Amino acid sequence: MESAAGTVADSGSMSHKVTAVAAGEAHTLALSGDGYVYSWGRGMFGRLGNGSESDELFPVRVKFQDSKLKFIAVAAGAYHSLALAGLYSSVLC
Repeated sequence: MESAAGTVADSGSMSHKVTAVAAGEAHTLALSGDGYVYSWGRGMFGRLGNGSESDELFPVRVKFQDSKLKFIAVAAGAYHSLALAGLYSSVLC
């Protein structure tokens, strides 16, 4: 499923290089190089962050209310997921 360049092929919605992965008890998070978060696995307790408790067999991009957010790190535990957002792409002085 992974090509030589480190991108995930034929995975539905995930097409960019993966820069970080976090594994929980029964779910996984991936952070792409463009700052998006993807999740898959058991959705019980809403741990996938997609607004439902359905299980996902393939990576699904997690949608956030603020579409400008770009993430820099992910973490997962038994029943939770965490995505750490960086600054917006503008430079602050």
